[in-house]
Amino acid sequence: MTKQNGFVLVTTLWILATLTIAASFFALWTQRAVGIVQNMQTDTQGEIDMYSTQSTITYLLVTQGRNVGGLMVPQIETEEKGEIAIEEIDADSILPVGGEIGLDDRPYFGYGKAFFALQDKRGLIGINFTSRSVLSRLFGLLGVEPELHGPLIAKLQDYIDPDDLHRLNGAEDSHYEKRNLPPPLNHYLTTSMECKNVLDWEQQEVLWKDNIFGQLTNTIFATYPNFNTAPALVLQSAYNLSANEANQIVNTRRNQPILSVRQINQMTGSLLEVEPEELMIFPSSDLRLTIWHEGSKRMRQVHINIPVGLNDKKPWQIDYSLDLPLLPIYTETPPIHAQTTFFDSALFPKM
Repeated sequence: MTKQNGFVLVTTLWILATLTIAASFFALWTQRAVGIVQNMQTDTQGEIDMYSTQSTITYLLVTQGRNVGGLMVPQIETEEKGEIAIEEIDADSILPVGGEIGLDDRPYFGYGKAFFALQDKRGLIGINFTSRSVLSRLFGLLGVEPELHGPLIAKLQDYIDPDDLHRLNGAEDSHYEKRNLPPPLNHYLTTSMECKNVLDWEQQEVLWKDNIFGQLTNTIFATYPNFNTAPALVLQSAYNLSANEANQIVNTRRNQPILSVRQINQMTGSLLEVEPEELMIFPSSDLRLTIWHEGSKRMRQVHINIPVGLNDKKPWQIDYSLDLPLLPIYTETPPIHAQTTFFDSALFPKM
């Protein structure tokens, strides 16, 4: 009986230990499952907030004007009876009227846990049309070795021009065939990311870290970048300004938009190499909307065009949309509340 009791006791202990281990694994599995569901709920709500924010921004872009201060928004006030009144603004004025949403890629709070930033594409460098000197200065600011500037620019020009004659240090079909790469497109680029397909460009890691090159360039405009929406690095590249001069302009224009070359000269203490009639101060109808939500590691960039003359066109057009890793420039700069109550959940509660 003693041996039998001992065997039963050992067996019981093993069963209890097995059940304990199984219960622990089940609890851990349950905890992980609950965590996954909670993350899915957070992501789902974040996506809903992002789409609500995008829809509101699109509505404002279509129905409201733009001026040198940014995207105008109607002034909303709550009346005594609890009704919401929308005050119309002068959409024909190019001067700020107050409450504009900046178009210089500054982050704003959107709906719920969503955030957004709007960038006027006229404030970026047009890589299809820009001069060699501007692109070379941009390369230098981003850390590309000086001896590579010329060859990289030559290869880009060969990539987009319609002929098969290659420039000095450039590249045409035969050069791509030797590396088993697709041949040049021989037409203008549609997106800045296509530059990765240009021979030797993808190897320049400094251009693609945090998508910095894509953030600073566009493929549309050939004119000088907009002084009221261009990032500091674009101002330095396009206008050969120092870092201090560019940052001074960026900081000043938030309260007092740029209106003249004379204003810039007084601000920087140097003469700007731009004729007054060439000065760009007004935003375009092509914009980049960046949206993300709290806790997300990714962001969405929606490239929107608002046609000037509608005719048979849609009131807006989404050229393309990209999901990308969330860039530090949007998380390192604290977001501000958009100067409009359109994103005030107290006035417009979520359905």
